[in-house]
Amino acid sequence: MADVNLDEKDFKILRWLDREGDIDVDEVSDELGISTSTVYYRLDKYRKQGILSGTVSKLDAKKLGLELTAITQIRSDYGPGYEEIGDDLRDISGVQTVYFMLGDKSFTIIAHLRDHDHLQEYIDNIIHTEGVEHSSTQVVLETFKDESRLLINYDDDDLQELIEGE
Repeated sequence: MADVNLDEKDFKILRWLDREGDIDVDEVSDELGISTSTVYYRLDKYRKQGILSGTVSKLDAKKLGLELTAITQIRSDYGPGYEEIGDDLRDISGVQTVYFMLGDKSFTIIAHLRDHDHLQEYIDNIIHTEGVEHSSTQVVLETFKDESRLLINYDDDDLQELIEGE
């Protein structure tokens, strides 16, 4: 369990922020029946604890011309230097997410790319990254769920367990 102490009011506020994707203190206050000063105080607390950072609007990749989503699994050297490999992979154009993994693959990357030429550049960059031994890239045909918001993915029972600290 994280070293953060949250109560039911905290989760109501965080869930609202997660669902709406916008910080409108007056709207949060009105909708949840929590005073605006409490909302301001709690937002400040969340930022200081690192729970909340910035404000992000969700952009539609396809409407921006990023037609392809690629998921790449990489096997690389393990040991000192894997951070450098992760940093190099992170800096490839189109890469949105890089995970360092346990198991037979070292990294998993998710990238949004313009077209097949961009896909080829992306794969070439991965292949030429020092420390990469093997890579396998799949192109997504259809997305059934792509939800970057956190709390919206959980039902009320699971959130209640978080509140109770179980």
